[in-house]
Amino acid sequence: MLAAGEGRRLRPLTATLPKALVSFLGRPLLDHAVAHLIRAGVTRVAVNACYLGDQVARHVDEVLAPAHPGVAFTVSREEALLGTGGALKRLEGWLDEAPFWVANADNLYAEPLADLWAHHRAVGAAATLLVTRDPAFAEMRRLMRDADGFLTGLHEPYDLDGAVFCGVQLAEPSLLSRLPDGPSCNLRQGYLPFLGSGLRVATWETRRYWADTGTPERLADAVTRAEALPDRAALLAG
Repeated sequence: MLAAGEGRRLRPLTATLPKALVSFLGRPLLDHAVAHLIRAGVTRVAVNACYLGDQVARHVDEVLAPAHPGVAFTVSREEALLGTGGALKRLEGWLDEAPFWVANADNLYAEPLADLWAHHRAVGAAATLLVTRDPAFAEMRRLMRDADGFLTGLHEPYDLDGAVFCGVQLAEPSLLSRLPDGPSCNLRQGYLPFLGSGLRVATWETRRYWADTGTPERLADAVTRAEALPDRAALLAG
């Protein structure tokens, strides 16, 4: 669970509060993200922490762990931000030889992860990314895919034919050996350089609710759209 970022674009909310602990529908973003993993059957959760890391660690120990007694939580403290790849590389010894979820603590979604898991197993990919083509986020479409939904590249700044990465992925353990030591991005350093050598990274496109919470305006929009949903159960922390 990636919860180390500073959330600079979300200030002043994040001036004294980690982005992962910003409230959404009455509960911290992190609580919702963790609940999705637990619904998917996860029983071990590592949360990385850096910016205002003491608050994140305390929340994990005093709130999340007691609320989910059947789950083993660990906090991975980073003195400096390591990025998504660096965070995973640091946990290489903690992760086992099974596929594992990587999720941003600040993205909101209603897609059942069981469907993504089933697709991942069916296509035999090295990783499967949750993506959306919701028109509201068209300017964020950077992931390019082939006709079968496999990743072909990253387009900057965006491409209307592309898709938006939703901040949730299921990865095979082989990803860890491809990541360099030190700070890195698991997409740019773990996947993209190896696509030409036969690596297959699948995508699973959601047509359900998804929200980016990167700015105060987007967080407010996420709340407004969530409150308008006929059934918010899939968004609420269990």
